[in-house]
Amino acid sequence: TDQVRHVNAEQKIIRELDKKSRFPPHYAKKVDIKKVSMDVMKPWIASRITEMMGFEDDVLVEFAIVQLTEVPETGLDPKMLQVQLTGFMERKAGPFCSELWQYLLSAQDSPVGVPQE
Repeated sequence: TDQVRHVNAEQKIIRELDKKSRFPPHYAKKVDIKKVSMDVMKPWIASRITEMMGFEDDVLVEFAIVQLTEVPETGLDPKMLQVQLTGFMERKAGPFCSELWQYLLSAQDSPVGVPQE
C-alpha cells in the first residue's frame, strides 16, 4: 500500500504541475527507447548530471539510467522522470529532463540512435 500511495502522490504532483504549465511542450512526444543508443546517452547523462550538480553522484546517474532502461508497460513518461529526479536534483531536474528528452527525441529519429546534436 505504501508503493500505491507513493505512485498516487507522484501522479498528483504531475497533475498539479500540468495545470500550472510547468512541463515543456516536447514532453507530449513519445520516445521509443529501443531506437536510442544508450551507449552514447549514458556518458552524456553522467557528464551532464555532474556538470549541473557540481559533483559526481554515481547513485543519481545510475538512477536516471535505470529509469530510462527499465521502461514500464505504459512507456517512458518524461513528467514522471522529472518528478522522480526532483528529489535528487531539486530545481535542476526540470532543465535536465527537458534537455534529455530533446536528445532522446533526436536520437530515436536517427538511423543509428544517436542525437543529431
